[in-house]
Amino acid sequence: MYSKQYFSNWDEDILLDSIAKFWESAERSTPIDNHAFMSNWLGWSLGCDWTLDEKRQYVELANEICGEDFQYILLVGVGGSSAGARAIASLGDNSPKFVFVDSVLPSVVEKIAAEVGSKKTLLVISSKSGTTLETITLANYFLDKLGDSREPVTYKKNAIAITDPGTFLEELAIKQNFRSIIRGKPDIGGRFAELSCYGLFPALLNRTDISAIIDSANEMAYLCRTVTLEDNPAIPLIEFLLQNLRDGRDKLYVYLPESLSNFAMWLEQLLSESLGKDGVGIIPFIGESDLVSPSLDLCSVMYQDSSMEDTATRNLRQCFEDHSIPIFNIKVNKPESFGGEFFRWKMSVVLMAYSMKINPFDQPQVQSSKDKTGEILDYFTNHGKLPPTCSTLTLPEWTAQIKNDTYIAVLPFLQIGDEDQELLFNLASRMRKLTKRHVTLAMGPSYLHSTGQMHKGGPESGMYLQLSSDNVGEIPIAGEKYGFSTLLAAQADGDMESLVSLNRPVCRVNLGSDITQGLNKLIAQFQTLYEQ
Repeated sequence: MYSKQYFSNWDEDILLDSIAKFWESAERSTPIDNHAFMSNWLGWSLGCDWTLDEKRQYVELANEICGEDFQYILLVGVGGSSAGARAIASLGDNSPKFVFVDSVLPSVVEKIAAEVGSKKTLLVISSKSGTTLETITLANYFLDKLGDSREPVTYKKNAIAITDPGTFLEELAIKQNFRSIIRGKPDIGGRFAELSCYGLFPALLNRTDISAIIDSANEMAYLCRTVTLEDNPAIPLIEFLLQNLRDGRDKLYVYLPESLSNFAMWLEQLLSESLGKDGVGIIPFIGESDLVSPSLDLCSVMYQDSSMEDTATRNLRQCFEDHSIPIFNIKVNKPESFGGEFFRWKMSVVLMAYSMKINPFDQPQVQSSKDKTGEILDYFTNHGKLPPTCSTLTLPEWTAQIKNDTYIAVLPFLQIGDEDQELLFNLASRMRKLTKRHVTLAMGPSYLHSTGQMHKGGPESGMYLQLSSDNVGEIPIAGEKYGFSTLLAAQADGDMESLVSLNRPVCRVNLGSDITQGLNKLIAQFQTLYEQ
């Protein structure tokens, strides 16, 4: 938990000064007050970055594609290259069927491939860096699986790349004669790119009316330009979060109504990767209220759909009020309002990072975990087996270290069905009830591009429980000596070794070949250990 003196030098004058410097940096594209990062990554600061010509070009391409007889659109991308698109595209028609491909779990990959089969499919591959391991691996797999499907007039592949100029993905698209390449802007980082081509073009393919999203974002950007406390919508949120950090409340629960539920993944990544570094951060818990406890280290942002508030939400609010949990309320009138909420949160985390003296635009521990995974895969390529891994805490040792100011992160690298998914939630819920601590449930390896940064770079209050199994089937990867299950194992090992190298308390439990039996056994073991 934070020391109450950590932000003792913070006040409104510093906040107002940081707002002025933010906009000066954005307009001049030059660093202010030695904060070079303030000028290098603010391409999103005007709201939507599309020019009228770009918008016309992308709308025409999307309309052309929507007029054809595609049955599926597969969006291949992870982290910031797909989280914003998922939120915006959720407002579309889902016709043709829109599928997000963001997991290397063999069972998930096989299921998507089997569902699509030989049906006419458009492959959209999205990666700002153009080198993301999962994205390129999945792209090559589905390019091969879908065969040599070509648009009949131009003889180009039914594939589109969304990437920054000069990347490996751009080269791949040119070499394989993709139908189109949509180029992003290098001065916008991945998790800040949802209002650029990375979020908006996929939404157009899903027949989403993006005009209301863009208008909402641009209006919020305009309002956030003011430096007066009364009129800037970002300032009250920033003050609320910084004041709670100052008071030791570094756990943030965000309640989202059903109409905004697809906003969760993007917001979780923004908070985790922007603020979780140098041993500080705001630890996000978004959506599932059953996994948070009304404790002294918690504050909450609660979104209200002005059209309704159900009984469960009122009860949650009353519970927080009864336990004196600070609540910041945000009312929204319609789902399209999250265009403005994208901007409010992005500006808020940048200005909070400025006050906390951290860089909101990098993610150093995410990169270190990727590097370890790469080393493990190189070893497998050269030796035909995975290298030995470091040891972790035993379950009894790990359980004994749970304290009043910790949170628990359950990190499954598992292929599971709905029944086991429910068991996983029961495990997390049982842990929360027994320990009275907050619990997150993050599926691997997707969380590596989101909360993984907070786990390794944020406050040293996390307790990490990684779950694996022996029931992973292999799917070959063309051109590689390893398959998808080996890639999954390498990512799990890389994350575990990164946590151990940082002296973070991590325990790995292998559930065996029967995941259902393994989960039931783990639930019973944990309860026995904790109640001793």
